[in-house]
Amino acid sequence: MSCNFLLLAALFALASCSSEEKKANSGKKKTDSVPVLVTIDGTEITALDLNRYEKSLPDYLRSQNEGVDSHRAHLQSLIDKELVLLEAHKRGIDRRPDLEQRLSIMVNRRIVDELAREFIGSRLVVTEEEMRNFYEEESLGWEVWPAHILSASEEDAREAIRLLESGVGFSKLASERSLADDAEQGGNLGAFFDGSGAVAALREGAFHLEEGQVSAPIRTIDGYEVIKILKKRRVSFEQLSGLIAERLGRHRAEERRRAIIDSLGQARDLRYYSDRIHAVLDGLNNRGLDSLQAEDPLVEFAGGAITVGDAVVGLRDLEKGHVPPDSATALWVLEQRILPDSLLVLEARAQKRHLRDNVVAWREKNRLGLMAAQLRIDEVAGRVEVTEDEVRSYYEKYLDTYKNLPGIIKMTEVLCDTRAEAEAILARAQAGERLEELAVRHSVRSSMKPVGGHAFADSGRVTVASLIQSPYRTVFGDSNSQDVGVLQDPLEIQDKFSVFRLNQPFEKEPISFRQVRRPIRVDITKSREAVLFDAFLDSLHQAYAEQVEVDEVALSRYAATR
Repeated sequence: MSCNFLLLAALFALASCSSEEKKANSGKKKTDSVPVLVTIDGTEITALDLNRYEKSLPDYLRSQNEGVDSHRAHLQSLIDKELVLLEAHKRGIDRRPDLEQRLSIMVNRRIVDELAREFIGSRLVVTEEEMRNFYEEESLGWEVWPAHILSASEEDAREAIRLLESGVGFSKLASERSLADDAEQGGNLGAFFDGSGAVAALREGAFHLEEGQVSAPIRTIDGYEVIKILKKRRVSFEQLSGLIAERLGRHRAEERRRAIIDSLGQARDLRYYSDRIHAVLDGLNNRGLDSLQAEDPLVEFAGGAITVGDAVVGLRDLEKGHVPPDSATALWVLEQRILPDSLLVLEARAQKRHLRDNVVAWREKNRLGLMAAQLRIDEVAGRVEVTEDEVRSYYEKYLDTYKNLPGIIKMTEVLCDTRAEAEAILARAQAGERLEELAVRHSVRSSMKPVGGHAFADSGRVTVASLIQSPYRTVFGDSNSQDVGVLQDPLEIQDKFSVFRLNQPFEKEPISFRQVRRPIRVDITKSREAVLFDAFLDSLHQAYAEQVEVDEVALSRYAATR
């Protein structure tokens, strides 16, 4: 993408003196300590403006020139920003109703966030005693190692339970009757699972069981499950304290937010017209909604209302195209998601938060950014076409970039507390003992917290997912065939020491053209649009040439002091 556009984008994102601020101050006397470098249609760019901009620039956007030429290139970016704003004003972009509407939405979100932080977040204090009570009340930390038998019907599942009660071994019965892929392993799922890793039905039907107990039939999307708990353990409060504090904090915040919303609703005398929710569903399903119906209030309150049209737009945005299935669901979403924001906006504006100096300045900065972005859209939108052949050609040209992902590593590990223990395990494995058996007896992995992207089994087997950064990937790389079966020297892992072996070769995983087709098209489009916008900037340089006055002497003095 064009460096010019990136520089302009950075300019509008950074806190810098706006055109409006400069014009407001243009009548003030300039001191010799702040020399003016450029004047554009009455707007001045000073050495202080350039210095602030250069300090905020990331290295990849800095000019590769040296001396005064480097500063001149950065100054040109400031000039380009002002020219873009001049052109946007000339075209009346600043007066477009849609721009004001977008700004209003942005301001509403900001003042509601500030209100929530002050009245909800800042008043939440969670004590250790409350966290411990929450840990016990919610039965947090429990993990189970299950085996299962999957049946096609509840009757088959109950027959499996009857056979288990008659003395048939669970593993044997699973291998004979289970419809799951792991039947040959006796239904053993091979790892511990916490509540977050199970669907609600399994969590409710199995997590309360003790080791050795068998569940009643549990209906799932695959059929009917019978679960046996092989092992059960609990992660300590101390290990989960950070997660508990976060969950309890969210729980308390939602309680307080609900109380505030209820209070605001009572104060503003809410009135519902629930019968009009059918018109909302008509609008969502494109069954016809006339302009008069759209203006009818669905919820009225002192100071405002949510109309049928507002509800249609809000529900469509919230559900991202998914339409609530019935009027009860639509009303629930309205009450839980749309109405609270409307009441909070009213309260924030009643407190005149939108008039605070910091919000006004923030709004002005975003107004300028939206104007520049809209001008760019007006200039380049619809002018670039990218064919399917061009996308595929790009994919094939840069195949090394798109072709491969790191492969999936399958290995065996024995994790020891000390290097000496790991050296002893290595010697025993080199003498002929199976690494899997040594893992069962000596690995401390099962007592440790799971690591994202790694699947561990008590037999020492480890699977490292594609794209996961892992010390093992540092050793084996993104593909490997030469190290299969080779015992590796102890490697420090998570403050412990691992003896490990690659079990099978692995190659890089291919990324299909279908997966990258859309991002490639977007990249090509953006690149071509950037070229068009650069040409547009060149046209602005010519159109406003007589209004741009650069003080080369002042710029040279500025460069000499850097």
